Amino acid sequence: MPLFILTVGLIIILLLGIPAAYSMILSSMVLLGLERGFANIPHAMIAQRVFNGMDSFPLLAVPLFILVGQLMNDAGVTDRIFNFAKVFVGHFRGGLAHVNIVASLIFAGMSGSAVADAAGLGAIEIKAMTDEGYDLDFSVGVTASSSLIGPIIPPSIPVVLYAVLAGVSVTRLLIAGFIPGLIMTACLMGYVIYRAHKTEYPVRPRATMKEFQKAFKEAFFPILTPLILVGGIVSGVFTATEAAGVAALYALILFLFYKKFSLPALLKVFKDTTKTSANVMFILAAAQIYSTLVIRSRIPVTITQAVFTVTSGYWGVLLLVVLVLLVVGCFMSTSVAINILTPVLVPLVVAAGVDPLYFGIIMIVVLMIGQLTPPFGMVLFAILGICDIPFNRLVKSVMLFTIPIVISLILMLIFPRLVTFLPGFY
Repeated sequence: MPLFILTVGLIIILLLGIPAAYSMILSSMVLLGLERGFANIPHAMIAQRVFNGMDSFPLLAVPLFILVGQLMNDAGVTDRIFNFAKVFVGHFRGGLAHVNIVASLIFAGMSGSAVADAAGLGAIEIKAMTDEGYDLDFSVGVTASSSLIGPIIPPSIPVVLYAVLAGVSVTRLLIAGFIPGLIMTACLMGYVIYRAHKTEYPVRPRATMKEFQKAFKEAFFPILTPLILVGGIVSGVFTATEAAGVAALYALILFLFYKKFSLPALLKVFKDTTKTSANVMFILAAAQIYSTLVIRSRIPVTITQAVFTVTSGYWGVLLLVVLVLLVVGCFMSTSVAINILTPVLVPLVVAAGVDPLYFGIIMIVVLMIGQLTPPFGMVLFAILGICDIPFNRLVKSVMLFTIPIVISLILMLIFPRLVTFLPGFY
């Protein structure tokens, strides 16, 4: 009965359109009510479990990372980043598509969110590309796919959530995202090279030294943000959470400078950050109740035994889990899927010999592919919000750009050291 209520029951409740956090709480309450009687649900235990689960120093990084991304978005640094990327790779064939990807790579070190990347840089990138002769389908495809780099390169909200739930080091998992993020960037740029030469997209003249100096000067302080985060974490000067605090303070200084110390604009940033953080943390609070019952009901053990009757090998289990995550990613947001599935899947893959740190990056990459797929791909809806394009045409355009993302995933599956190499030094 616990397995049915906490899995099938949760799916049914979600299909009824009830938000994920409430669905997890409701399925948990139903199980406790049936076991103990609805009049005897242990409310004190539930409150204590939620509090203990949220009382985590690494989780402080989540609202701080959200604040960094919000400050940078509202400060208007996206134009500076885009122009900076343009002087580097804008002269290649299909140059603005490469600029699009490189700008996303830089912005990934500030926002940690695919949706923030698509919404923040997307309007600028799509307009610049279409104005220069790129067709709309290609422009939205490269914009949507390049935004997936955000949650892989530090800072990353999904990484922090997974690390806390799986009991792995947040710092090591953030560091593990460097090489995979660069691989995704390289695969996307390789695909753009192929498409650009096939379609003969325009070639921009190489930037002059004066243009380079101007773009570098304008973008210098914003691009220091990811360098502070990455440099601080890699050098060991501060932890991931402390790095988020330092980056938030630096982003606040930039925001006040660029916005001329506008108090209304700053209050808006804090309001938006509070709302977004509250949503994420409420889902995590609900997941604490849900995961406690999942573990207490021995659901991971039951699922592990069931899977092992089919396959118990490393590759069999890993590929089976990847296929499940590909399907789940089409119907759930990344943060919700991580909160629900991490307590269930991590014991399964660990029993098959998969490193939980390595699996964390694989899980996030696979779930991010779902951000580009209907019916609930959040990046798709972010693009729709900034671009006048029919939904079915948008989906068709974006699907082709999942090819380089899948290729990068395959490389990570075949060569695990691409993920585990850098964390091995810490």
